[in-house]
Amino acid sequence: MLWTAGGDTFPAPKTVEAREIPITIRTLAWPLALSLGVVALSGRASPIVDSTGRPPPPGVTLELPAGYVATSPLSRTLDTLTMLSNEQSVGFFIAIAVTVVVVLILRRSRSRRPVWLRALIGFGVVVLVAAVLEAAVIFAPRPMAYLEVADPNVVTVDFHTHTRASGDANQRFTAEDRREWHRDGGFDIGYISDHRRFGGAVEAARNNPARAGDGVSELSAVEARYHRIMSTIMLGLTAADSILLDRRGNLVAGTPASGRPPVTIVAIPNRSLDSVTLESVDSLPHFAGLELVDAAPRGLGQLDREEAKIRKVAADAGLILVSSSNNHGYGRAVAAWNLMTIPGWRDLDPDSVGRLIEQPFRERRLDAVTIVKRLRPGNHGAAVLFTLPMVIWQTVTSLTMNERAVWILWIWIGWAFVYFVRRRDRRGVTVNA
Repeated sequence: MLWTAGGDTFPAPKTVEAREIPITIRTLAWPLALSLGVVALSGRASPIVDSTGRPPPPGVTLELPAGYVATSPLSRTLDTLTMLSNEQSVGFFIAIAVTVVVVLILRRSRSRRPVWLRALIGFGVVVLVAAVLEAAVIFAPRPMAYLEVADPNVVTVDFHTHTRASGDANQRFTAEDRREWHRDGGFDIGYISDHRRFGGAVEAARNNPARAGDGVSELSAVEARYHRIMSTIMLGLTAADSILLDRRGNLVAGTPASGRPPVTIVAIPNRSLDSVTLESVDSLPHFAGLELVDAAPRGLGQLDREEAKIRKVAADAGLILVSSSNNHGYGRAVAAWNLMTIPGWRDLDPDSVGRLIEQPFRERRLDAVTIVKRLRPGNHGAAVLFTLPMVIWQTVTSLTMNERAVWILWIWIGWAFVYFVRRRDRRGVTVNA
């Protein structure tokens, strides 16, 4: 067939059906390889460990809600990003960006765009995806993995957490939001330790259960300063003790309303660990604990860099090692829990449980707290460049059986989507006869 236009005759373009993409072993190669990898590797590692990396105590398990399991590839990704230090996050996304750019440069493409432009577009896409993921980590509501403890005499505690009463916290995050977060994460007791303020703890106390075993109890604490330590968690101080803090948040001389000195825990990230000496332990307010795991990104970074130093300071000064969420109302993942054995705690009122939690710190019982933490890559220095492969390895090897099935399902859903999009794009190709 010929077309005539302006006195000129030329062949008319025609539409031909492109050859279908047959389903062969080659087209199935990548979903088969990924599926076999998930089957071979999953279940090899425990998703939780104790503070030394060994299996958790008997009867302590990480439970995953049905919604978490159904969206496991996304849930795991967001949890992983939540538990990376700042350095690891940078290394993670740099590795992804480099991989994408190299693939775009090397792959054959019918695009007329120059290589440098394709690489730049790929990098831009990675930056956009990273921004979306980080926004989801911080703000997206989603199911939380939580700790389940079989022993009814064991209480799970979070010693350091915040509400909107802290100026640097999510200003929409109320005391009841904090209680819900602790409940969804598997905590029985949480200490609200806002910066120099007690409003969040006062608000939470109004809705504490009469019996501690009937719900999550939020107890009063404060994050302030003492003995050149910028961040000190002081358990047991209440709004009645506000006069014991000066304008800068320094603890001043005086007797708390309870009549008992506060139990104090040195928080990280902290540049003043060298100030934690026997002198500071022996003088008021008698430092009794030291954070080993602080789930804030900077705190995790200090753990990765200085774990040996933190342990040495604690051992030399006779301090109990603890973990904390240091959560400011952002994110939906718990990095670590504290387990304490307190027989009969469920039948007591929350304040009585608080006093029993403080007692081992006053008595310097160093084995009173067991830390259970989520599996995460701990590295620093040049090793952060290998965060991506380490994250992939730890994530896949710690998948549960139910998650294994879900991951395989999503792999094949992804393959089917790509396959049918490519087949559609090959239809209706216009060529010159």
